[in-house]
Amino acid sequence: MANSHNGPTRRTLLHATAAGSAALGAGGLLTACTGAAGGDARATTLYTAGLQDGEPTSFNPLGWSACWPVGNYVVYLYETLFNFNLLTGEAEPLLAEGVEWTGDVATVTLHEGTTWQDGKPLTSADVVATLRLSDRNEGISFGDLWGYVDAVDAVDERTIAFTLNPDNPQRVRLMDLLCFTYILPAHIWDAVPDEELIEFANLEPLGSGPFKVESYTHQDVTAVRHDDYWGNEVHGQPNPQKVVHTIYEGNDAANLSFQNGDVDMSAFFLPRVNELWEDRGLPVKTWDTEAPYHLPGSMPMLILNASKGALADPRVRRALAHVIDYGKIAESAMAGMSDPAQASIILPEGAESQYFDAQAAAAGWTYDPETAARILEDEIGAAKGDDGIYVLPDGTRLGPFVAATPQGWTDWNAALDIVATTATAAGIEVVTEFGDFTEVNDNLGNGNFDMVLWYVSDVAPSSPWARIRDILDDRAVPPVGEMAFWNFGRFHHDAVAGLLDEAATTVDEEAREAAYVQLDDLLRAEAPAIPLMYRPLEFYQVSEKNWKGFPTKEDPYCAPMQGMTGIKILSRITPVEG
Repeated sequence: MANSHNGPTRRTLLHATAAGSAALGAGGLLTACTGAAGGDARATTLYTAGLQDGEPTSFNPLGWSACWPVGNYVVYLYETLFNFNLLTGEAEPLLAEGVEWTGDVATVTLHEGTTWQDGKPLTSADVVATLRLSDRNEGISFGDLWGYVDAVDAVDERTIAFTLNPDNPQRVRLMDLLCFTYILPAHIWDAVPDEELIEFANLEPLGSGPFKVESYTHQDVTAVRHDDYWGNEVHGQPNPQKVVHTIYEGNDAANLSFQNGDVDMSAFFLPRVNELWEDRGLPVKTWDTEAPYHLPGSMPMLILNASKGALADPRVRRALAHVIDYGKIAESAMAGMSDPAQASIILPEGAESQYFDAQAAAAGWTYDPETAARILEDEIGAAKGDDGIYVLPDGTRLGPFVAATPQGWTDWNAALDIVATTATAAGIEVVTEFGDFTEVNDNLGNGNFDMVLWYVSDVAPSSPWARIRDILDDRAVPPVGEMAFWNFGRFHHDAVAGLLDEAATTVDEEAREAAYVQLDDLLRAEAPAIPLMYRPLEFYQVSEKNWKGFPTKEDPYCAPMQGMTGIKILSRITPVEG
């Protein structure tokens, strides 16, 4: 990413979205092993699935699509300075033992004894060198740090000072950086030519974490425990000696293996997962025994083009928000694995819940065609034509609006079918279009669309700042016809910039909360995007046929996912005796 600091590059957008599409149930691309190892091996080997599609081609954390166990916030091989706790919203020590603030300077201290897997010390120089890689190649995703950080200095071997830009001192974004940037060994990466930093396959990866890549094929990737892991005393030692990620041809094969107990942890989309324990008595668990079973971590939204036609009118957008059956989307399209989406840009559970105003969300839009009719008829003066579709006083017909999302994202396709059916029945004609991913992505970025169901930012230390920026902030967003990387609908409101900057820079938590309240109110008033569902960051199903002790809502010792949890799960689970 260039040091122009204008936000994520096209590469970052595509990488994030491709990762999201895998979670939607695209599944792997190749045939899996027909059976897991048996006997004593099952007491030492954990099998996982759903975080790797296709044969591994790169373990480069700077690249487009790093293969498991790199990416997806997993820190088995490469580690970050901190882990982000999805349950509490806190940044927890990993390579670093803590961070202290003095004005606009954050001082990060590494744990004693941090080393690379080849035994060489991991020092503050490695941290600085990692972040300086973005000076060597403009395509590296964290290059925008120089927009809010003036300097990164190695004070001594264990101490790094981050000096914020006094004109843009965004503490929350710095914490994103500290939680989500893999630290790389300078003695390896300094030798990689600048122009190859992103394309370098890194097929013999050297990290600092508790696992090494032992082998990889078109069928699986095997990580073997690094017994000399520096963090054994600090973070604990993983109980599995190996973790194998099996690669599947699709959801059906993966889910069958999971039900058979050949997979211990699955991140595949598994509809009606509750039937596995309720009807079949299988030793299967998810985060919660009650619907929606998963902990939400993202909020796909129907992004509306606010720059043209009838959708430029917030009253039309609010009317549209009232003719979508959110309950049906949750129950049918999401197979009960989402609560009905509410009128808020903030997730109601987990790390963001401190900012969620349930009363205000309930007073926003709901599925209520009568309210939509009142808005259209009384506030705008629209009237239904002979075909049942509203026409505005200036003769503009409300539709057909095209609602797009990529073909094959089946639950999203189903959600848009529901939008089209209920909206059209209420007098706003919507038709669906499920095209090629690249085409949808290009049209979205260039502003050539009516409505698109798309991902916005997931839960992170900066939440919900990044998601609000994605939807409401038009600073550095180019005009229609040029590629944008956020605010695809080109929405503008004069109050957004000041409120977002207050939320990002203030050290006063009450002031930050007040800014988010006003921004959430603005979303409900203007409706530039409409939440359609809640999704986990990883779908989480575990089988206790061979291993037990996985986290659940009843035993929430960490979030239900492999990413952002370090080795908390791996050091707590134990093999099932028998």
